[in-house]
Amino acid sequence: MKILFIFLLFIVYFALSLSLESTKAIGLYLIISLVLFFWGVLEWQRIINGRNLENRRRLEELLAEIPHTESLSSDNLLNVMLIDDVNSIFYLLQRDSIAEDFNIAAIPFSQVLEVAIVEDERVLNLYPKDGILESTLENDEEIEDYEESDDEEEEEDESIEALSLKIVVDDIANPILEYPFIQNEQILFLDSEEYSEAISICNEWYQKICIIIKRYEHSNVAVRLWQ
Repeated sequence: MKILFIFLLFIVYFALSLSLESTKAIGLYLIISLVLFFWGVLEWQRIINGRNLENRRRLEELLAEIPHTESLSSDNLLNVMLIDDVNSIFYLLQRDSIAEDFNIAAIPFSQVLEVAIVEDERVLNLYPKDGILESTLENDEEIEDYEESDDEEEEEDESIEALSLKIVVDDIANPILEYPFIQNEQILFLDSEEYSEAISICNEWYQKICIIIKRYEHSNVAVRLWQ
């Protein structure tokens, strides 16, 4: 309500400055309107920052109730990955908005079967190299042709719209989980700091999950697609 009143005053003073004839009065009213505008912007930013801090505090309280040794949360607080190395459980928490409760998937390490880094629907890394996600990779024989045909397009592909980890778990109802690092509403250039940070964290968690899979690899058999 306070911000609305400030911006209302800004509009009033700005409108008055346009209707006056005196140069001094116009200048004074313009200065007052600008001060009111920037005051309103600062108040709005203060409220947003306060809400963000409160949302993060609530998230930290929730995560404190879930035993874990490693954690990662998205900037928008809609996606969280947790690793409980003591009890051997991998958690994925997701929601569509801050106002909603999380959907929590708790997967024992032994039920984590595959992990892949996917960039714009193209698999960059996959472990292990067979199973459900294998069909999205190029065959070894096709890699050279793919690289030659894409030499000219390489310069054009300087940005991406999506980067995520896809995780296959032993759950018929929901076999593929996904944690987004870059979502479709974003466009990041490959030489930007934001992309470098996102791909670095993505690789770090890819390696963590690879270790989880490796521990149980002797007892897990990857599921292959029907031919």
